[in-house]
Amino acid sequence: MSRRDSGFTLVEVMICTLILTVGMLAIAGLLGVTTRMEIGAREAARSARLAQEKIDELMRADFDTNATVAVGGSLTSDAANHYEASPDGLDGITIRWLVQSDAGLPDETRILTVRVVNLRAQQYRNTDISTIIRDY
Repeated sequence: MSRRDSGFTLVEVMICTLILTVGMLAIAGLLGVTTRMEIGAREAARSARLAQEKIDELMRADFDTNATVAVGGSLTSDAANHYEASPDGLDGITIRWLVQSDAGLPDETRILTVRVVNLRAQQYRNTDISTIIRDY
C-alpha cells in the first residue's frame, strides 16, 4: 500500500476544520441578524395593527359627544383625550392622534392622523396612518 492511499494528513484535516469553523461562524452571525429583522418586522406589524384599530375606533365615535374626535391633539406630545399609553398592556408603546378640520371640507368631516410610537422596535419607531372621518 502506498503512502498516498493511507488517508488524510493532519494538515488536510486542520484546513478542513478551519473552513468548517469559518462557515459556522458566518451562519451564526446571520442567525443574529435574521432574529433582529424578524423582531423588527413583528413590531412594525404590531404598530400598523394598533394604528388601524385606533382609526376604526375613532371612526365610530360621535363628533358631538366624544372628546376623542374633537379637533385638536398632537403627534409629538400627549394631549388630553388624544393619546393612549401602553395599549393592551404593551409597555413602550404610545398611540397619539391629531384631529383637524379643513376649511375645504364640510363641517361633519375631519382629517385624522394616528401615530404609534413604538419604543420596542429597533427601527421604524413611528408609524403614521391618516384618513378622513365623517360624522353621520
